[in-house]
Amino acid sequence: MKKMLFSLIFVLVILPSQTYSENKIEELPPCSAILEPTKNAPKNARGVALIYNIERKFNDERTSLSVHALHLPKPSSFGDYDGYEVLAYIPKEISWIFSLSPLTKYGETTWAGNLDEVSPIMRPTRIEVRTINTTTKKTGPIVLEKILKPC
Repeated sequence: MKKMLFSLIFVLVILPSQTYSENKIEELPPCSAILEPTKNAPKNARGVALIYNIERKFNDERTSLSVHALHLPKPSSFGDYDGYEVLAYIPKEISWIFSLSPLTKYGETTWAGNLDEVSPIMRPTRIEVRTINTTTKKTGPIVLEKILKPC
């Protein structure tokens, strides 16, 4: 009886902590990337992408991807476009698309946006900022881009 009681206590005390650590997804380190202008964009145009794992309510883990872009011309300078969006993807595997919102201060517009729905074990290998007509959903030229090495 004493052996059985000891075994039960051992199982209840030791195993839960081991089980918890084994269920945690291996966290990937945060990384960032400078988005460079394409031939369609002014040479001062730049952006930055920040990619890192987040923990949400109910222990739901995801990867957050945010983009901050500066010195972009008005989207209408490329044609019938009124906004910018981000296309992040792993070629031939998966893609994520989200809008960038404008914030104008002192005559300069900063475009920023984020997506917190990326799988915690996947990271995009290519990020592009492109123009879009938000009414027709027609996309236009890519103005910023970066091919990412695994980070």
